[in-house]
Amino acid sequence: MAGYSRENGDLRGAESNVNLEVIAFNIIRSWWIVALCFVIAAMLSYIFISERYIPKFKSEATFVVTSNGGGSDQVYNNLVVSSKLAQSFKYVLESTVLQQKVAENLGLDGFDGSVKATNVENTNIIQISVTASSPKVAFDEINGIIADHRIVSDNIMGKAVVDVLKAPTVPTEPLKQMDRAGRVLKYSLIATLGVIGVIAVFSITSDRIMTEKDLETKVDCHALAVIYHERKNLSLRAKLSGVKTSMLITNPTTSFRFAETYRLFRTRLEYLMAKKGHKVIMVSSVYENEGKTTSAANTAITLALNNKKVLLMDGDMLKPAIYKVMTMRVRRGKAINEIVQGEIPMEEIPTYEGIPTLSLLLGRGAVNNSTELIGSNEMREFMQRAREYFDYIVIDTPPIALASDAECFAEISDCLLLVIKQGGARAKRINESLEAIGRSGADILGCIFNNVYPLEFLGSQSTDNSAKQNYRTVSDGERPAAEGSGRE
Repeated sequence: MAGYSRENGDLRGAESNVNLEVIAFNIIRSWWIVALCFVIAAMLSYIFISERYIPKFKSEATFVVTSNGGGSDQVYNNLVVSSKLAQSFKYVLESTVLQQKVAENLGLDGFDGSVKATNVENTNIIQISVTASSPKVAFDEINGIIADHRIVSDNIMGKAVVDVLKAPTVPTEPLKQMDRAGRVLKYSLIATLGVIGVIAVFSITSDRIMTEKDLETKVDCHALAVIYHERKNLSLRAKLSGVKTSMLITNPTTSFRFAETYRLFRTRLEYLMAKKGHKVIMVSSVYENEGKTTSAANTAITLALNNKKVLLMDGDMLKPAIYKVMTMRVRRGKAINEIVQGEIPMEEIPTYEGIPTLSLLLGRGAVNNSTELIGSNEMREFMQRAREYFDYIVIDTPPIALASDAECFAEISDCLLLVIKQGGARAKRINESLEAIGRSGADILGCIFNNVYPLEFLGSQSTDNSAKQNYRTVSDGERPAAEGSGRE
């Protein structure tokens, strides 16, 4: 698929590719929706089938047509004549007049059932059946036809009478058993396939970033790192209590591979920032829950572990979260708005336990005048002093699409690192956010493709090969002391 243009946010061409691997991934990821649909469809179809099912019972009898000629009964010797008489007589048995008379004699409001008379070919034998919703009604109505047929036949066929060869019996089971389980399964599968079809159509028409190829062709921003999905290893007690574990590279429960990814990312980041003379980097995303806060924290940690003086600022003053990720308590007088307005020396900014080169400027609660504070002279003076004291300043800003504070920070930052979650924001929206930050003066340094599920059919093989090549550029001294990874 052709990429997006930053000028108009539209596709550069109408060409589109159907990625079966992405379709399969979306279906697997939405397994709970498919399963829920199957269960709901099974329940509804069970109720529908049970309500609509009306059992049918059939009672049968066999007659022979004889003649009442000359005052005594005799069987027609002429087989052709008797066969024609039998063919005519079956219409009498199926007549509405006879059915109404039978219903009247039985005390019914109407004839509840259907009558079918069949003439055995080239004979004077007639087989008759009555199908009704009750075995008793079917039995009573066929006996009523046997008893009352003369009311009609004598007026039409005076010489014809009926002798019973096989008397009717009361049916003991429905004519057709209801295959409830089979029909429920059939309807449930049809509904499930419909949901899968909807997911497939959504995958084909979706503008969301699912693969690295999507990132390259749809977004005007190249990837500096691909962060694979990291499963949280919580204890049973933590799972039951709902406690969330911070996915920092210093956390011993996180994986080594993810920490190495951040080390590789740090090498690229330092190279680009040194090449362009940048010190202040803002980390943001288009929407919430894309992993920007954890990515900002891990970025600052990796830089600090390389013996650099780093300041990590919680620029999301409307909804501060770094103190939760870093599990730190913000003391009175040490919040970001208090430090910026109080002209506190850089040495007095709290540091992160275990990493003395990492200073933390955190938020404690929502700041109502955050936009004014970011654009104030106090903030500019603080940033000037911070540039002189720290090697790097990492700012975690609010989502670009949800607050104007991100654009305000772009005016006092050197560059932007955008966090893009797999299957998160649409490509058009991402490019619009990049345009907004670009207009504010910040350099678009690159992006982190976050929370990527490492499935081979999503093209992760090429990423692995690239990572292996870049891995060779990292020296042993740059390897992390603790295994870990970051996901918000």
